[in-house]
This record gives sequence, structure tokens and C-alpha cells, in this order.
Amino acid sequence: MQLIIGMGQTGFSAGRFFQRRGEAFVVADTRGDEAPREAWLRAFGQGTVFDGELAADMFDAPALQGVTGIVLSPGLDPAAAPLRQVLAEAARRGLRVESDIALALRHARIPYLLVTGSNGKSTVTALTAELLTALGYRVGIGGNYGTPALDLLAEPADVLVLEISSFQLEACRVDDIHARAATVLNISADHLDRHGTIDVYAALKQKLLVNAETALINMDDPIVREMASVCQGRLVGFSADPEADGMPVRHHFFLDADGEALCRDDQVILDGASLVLPGSHNRLNVLATLALVEAFAGREALGNAALQRTLTAFAGLPHRMQVVCSRSAKGADIRFINDSKATNVGAAIAAVEGLAAAGVDHQVVIVGGQAKGQSFDELARTLSLHADAVALIGEDAAAIEESLRQAESEQAPLAHRADSMADAVTWAAGRAEELARKGGSIAVLLSPACASFDMFRGYADRGECFARASEAVCVGVNEPAAEVMS
Repeated sequence: MQLIIGMGQTGFSAGRFFQRRGEAFVVADTRGDEAPREAWLRAFGQGTVFDGELAADMFDAPALQGVTGIVLSPGLDPAAAPLRQVLAEAARRGLRVESDIALALRHARIPYLLVTGSNGKSTVTALTAELLTALGYRVGIGGNYGTPALDLLAEPADVLVLEISSFQLEACRVDDIHARAATVLNISADHLDRHGTIDVYAALKQKLLVNAETALINMDDPIVREMASVCQGRLVGFSADPEADGMPVRHHFFLDADGEALCRDDQVILDGASLVLPGSHNRLNVLATLALVEAFAGREALGNAALQRTLTAFAGLPHRMQVVCSRSAKGADIRFINDSKATNVGAAIAAVEGLAAAGVDHQVVIVGGQAKGQSFDELARTLSLHADAVALIGEDAAAIEESLRQAESEQAPLAHRADSMADAVTWAAGRAEELARKGGSIAVLLSPACASFDMFRGYADRGECFARASEAVCVGVNEPAAEVMS
């Protein structure tokens, strides 16, 4: 019998998986009366819920006799009580503990491509799936993005494309991961409130690469470069720098010296100017995507006309460098860009630097929220270099403001503490109109560098609030304050 801990989305998917296989299972949840017990019983029937408390002695209960393995929800911190004690007892009893991803990869009977990293995972996962679909393959896409991986096993597919989070990798053994191709796009400080150090965080991400047939290495990221030493398969590199070297890669995907053409070895694959996807950092994401596609479909696939049409039409995902609206002021064009999915410092830096590299002359940036244990010093340096003004929101606005004060810069950006998203957007739009007098292109960018739960239901809710406020500014009406959670 299997014990599922957590009645969330992955818990339900594990229940469906065991139900299809005819295996006995029972679920436990840390939330007590707040758990969706009735929904679970409707789905799986009586006798599938453990009503006792999570504790080390729970395995002595009659309902849990015969448990041989545990599927652990990635949303639960294994180091937190009472789960820490439960898992210690499980280890003492020799029970296998794994995440839904580990279980899915052990039982997958088709090739799979794995994507992780601090930033860009969802974009690369979605684009890879779209390109493979354009080539005529049946693609299962999910994992941390969309459909749980265990549910994908029930659908006919030629290949799985899975986004993987560090939380899912905590209960995942290296020997259970054998990807056709895998990539760690980049590493920056994230989820340190759970993982403790960036070294622990990076070690979790590295698990995907060890046994991959093709390991795709970001040659511009020093932490990812170090991971190449543990890879057992062939190495393929991608980088913004055409001269990047020092690694024995089989192939090198890169941007040309002007940062425009997307190249593989000595061949140009695509003119970057034909991409709708904004930001120079997204050109790196496209390079990683093309390398993943080649690893599965072969070199000739990159020249396929349907693939190229799909690639050039791909505009990105909601809340990821999404242009919400634009307006003209004093002859200048002001674009309002929703990058609410930037929930860590590295993502926000990539967005700001990407706009600067793309030729945006002035930026007004909205940042703030819950820090998750991050330092804001590097973000402050980037904002000091590229932002004309910064609107600060949320729980850790003061910490970002202090980092801006401490940043070594000849001209620090103007900063404003905003009480709501509507306030932040209105202020940012005002600063953008003032900058319009200088001419050039202007971006009002929401790229918070933080989690959103202090003010919003999630990053999507935060992005939607930004979009509503921006659209109101663009058409010249006032955004109702009641639409912003606080």
C-alpha cells in the first residue's frame, strides 16, 4: 500500500495513478479540517483517507499497516515538523519516499525532456512543446507547469516535456532520472527560506543532468558550468557569447557578435529580429529550446518550416515579459510590461538587463513583495544602472529601498513607496511621461523579484492587477482601488 502525503493537485494525481494501476493507497494531510477531504472521498471512495495525526507513530495505526512507500507533495517542507519526524521514522522502516515527479519518471515508458533553473523554465517548457507539436509529435507537457506528470502517463504521447522545480527534486533520486535531454537554464538565489543555501539549491537542480543522454549547459552561468563535471552523457552548450569556450561541448548554440543571429556551431539558425518574444534573455531561452528540440528530433528539425513559423510567432506566456498596453506621450512610446512571474532577484535582473540590451532608453520598474530570504544588493546595482525610477510595493519594500541607498552609483533611481498596485502604476506612468520629454523608448516594467502572497493570491493575480491598472492608465481612466488585494 502507498501513503500519499498532501491532498493538493499532485496528491490527487498520485491517487489517480495508483487507482489506474489497481494499487491500494491512502492519503494523509497536514491541514487537518482544512484539507479537501470530501472532494478526495468523492474521487476515490471510503477507506482512502487516514484520519489520524501526522506523527512518527502513525505507522503503527491499523489503517497504515502494509505501507511500503510514500509520495510526498512538493508543497510540503520535509524539514518542518511534524513531517521531519514522520520521514525520519519512514527512513528507519526502510520506506521509499519520493515526489510525484520521481514516481512519474520511474514509470515513464517514452522519452522525456526536463527543464529546470531559476528563471525561464516555463517559457522554455512551453516553447519546446509547441515546436515539437509543430513537427508532428504528440507531446505531453506538464510537471511544475500545467498538468501533473503522473496524469500525463495516462495520455498517448511520443515525448514528455516537463518543467521541474527544486521542491519536486528534494524527494527524487538521481538514479531514477534518465532524460533524453535535460537543462539547468541558470542558477540564482531562490527559495533560500526553504533550502538554506544556494549550494543546496543548485545541487537539487543538478540532479537532472547527471544521467541525461544530452546535458544542455548554460556556458554563461558559472554555477551551471560547474555541473558539467558530473554529467555522464554528451554535453551541448548554449551562451550569449560566441567565443565562450573552456568546455568540451559537442555542439555550441550561441548569439552572434551583434547579439542578433541565433547560431549553432558555424551555422545561422534564425535571425533574432524575427522573434516576437521580447528581451535579450529570451534569446538565450530560445537557444536552449532549440538544443532540446534537436536532442529529441534531430538536427534537420531546426530547419523545418512549420517549426520556424511557430518559433517566430511565439509571444511568450502570460505574466512573463508580456506587453499589456502602450501609449504615446510627447512623441515617445511608453510600453507597460507585465513580468509578474519574476519571483526572484535573478529573474528581475534578467528582465531589466534584457530591456536595456534591446535598446529601451528609459525604465520605470515596480519591485517588491516577500523576499524569501534573498539579498537585494545585486538587484539594487542593476536598477541603479538601468532604471530611471523604482516603485516599491509589499512586505519587503523597505529592504529593497535600503539596498538602493547602499548601492554604489553616481545617480540612484528615484524611489517611491506605493500602498497598492494601482498607486504604483499611476506613479510609474507619471514618471514615464516626464521621461518622455527626453525622447526615446520607455518601459513601465512590473518585475517584482519577490513572492506575491503578502498582497495578492499569487503571481497571476498580481500580474492581472498590474494589467488592469496599466490598461486604465493607457485609456485615461482611474483604476478602482478595490480591485487590488491588500
